Amino acid sequence: MSEIVVSLKSTKVDPFLKQQIAHSELDGRSLLCTQCGICTSGCPLGEYIKPHKIVRMVNLGLRDQLIHLREIWLCTTCFTCSQRCPQDVNPANIIFNLKNTASRHGIIPAGLREICRNILEEGRTLKITTGREREREKLGLPKTVTVNIEKIKRLMDKTRFDKILEGGKV
Repeated sequence: MSEIVVSLKSTKVDPFLKQQIAHSELDGRSLLCTQCGICTSGCPLGEYIKPHKIVRMVNLGLRDQLIHLREIWLCTTCFTCSQRCPQDVNPANIIFNLKNTASRHGIIPAGLREICRNILEEGRTLKITTGREREREKLGLPKTVTVNIEKIKRLMDKTRFDKILEGGKV
């Protein structure tokens, strides 16, 4: 137990985080969590991500630790945790909210950042290489359809997504 106390003493705590999450557009109702663990037991990635522990960290106000937590990015938002919660806490929306907060602070995993750049540049999650086009041709498939990048760029400009992607605070 002293290990946790020492850890918390050296951690910046945000006393308003739980209210912010609970009153956000993604109402998490984190204050109602009883730490029963039913959300985690139903999570398909429960071996890697513990929704009930993330909710506990929210209630403790550990914002900096949460937005740097790799596990929030592993959540697929399948909402199994939220559907199983007997208190209607909605851990999936809490985690989604944390992803948004991390993104606003420029904290986005490198792989996801690359996918987003590909969407901005190519209009697809993966770049279509000349090798891939040759394979399509060998298989008798038509060339890959060109994506209208300008529409994507306009949408990204309106959402300021490019600034978030480059790590600029929005």
